[in-house]
Amino acid sequence: MDSSTGTINSFLAMKEQGNDAFASVVEDPEVHIWTQALPRREDQLQTADAVDSGALTMEEHERMSKISRNSLLKAHCWMISRTFLRRVLAQYMQLQARDILFEYGTGGKPYLVGGPQFSLSHTNGLCVLAIASSNNELGVDVEWVRPLLREQAIIQRFLTEEERDYVLEAVCSGEDSSFLLWKFLTGKEAWIKASGQSLCGQWRNLNMVQAIKNHEHLLEWAGQKYVLQSLKMGKSYSASLCVTGREMPLIRWMNVDNHMRSYEGIGN
Repeated sequence: MDSSTGTINSFLAMKEQGNDAFASVVEDPEVHIWTQALPRREDQLQTADAVDSGALTMEEHERMSKISRNSLLKAHCWMISRTFLRRVLAQYMQLQARDILFEYGTGGKPYLVGGPQFSLSHTNGLCVLAIASSNNELGVDVEWVRPLLREQAIIQRFLTEEERDYVLEAVCSGEDSSFLLWKFLTGKEAWIKASGQSLCGQWRNLNMVQAIKNHEHLLEWAGQKYVLQSLKMGKSYSASLCVTGREMPLIRWMNVDNHMRSYEGIGN
């Protein structure tokens, strides 16, 4: 993780100066993107056992046990994602991973008292974590691109009229409708996360056509400005990042901890 050390040290320097909230103003705000591969099949779970789950709390182990009753694969993916989240945040907080204490907002969004803003998303084979160097709220969403059942019903339910027209025009031009639709869905989900509220009913009020065309776009909701940008995670995935403010901070791609096991298929 050598290439990441200097970046994390800039966060730690802020705390050493007495800024326990990782400060609301920084000269060059950044968003750090961390990725972690996840097992896709149960025959990969023997490698998942190598992950140090000692970072998890008793409550988290109990939750993992409950998930395993329905799906051992989902339980292991949840364990790896949660351990990954704790171990990365521990570097910014200068704490032991197990000592990270999460609080939850009114919309259920987790946050850290005295720590950086962050957002986590995981899908089939991949977990993505975004961490902000300022107090700007942010949201990240990643989805495994696959054909959608009842695609037309989803288009009618979640897209604006202009977005629906754009999808139809793109399909007529030979573009893959599933991949384009996933772009819209991840963008809207990232925006909902950044807002910190449960706004699923507002999906059709957010027009993302310009964001899809330009790969970055300024949005507004209830007087708050948001910047939305697509993230490149490989052809198998669609991912979006949304940050409060008028300008997208510098995006810095961070190294995955060498002790976190990778799985085949990422980026394919």
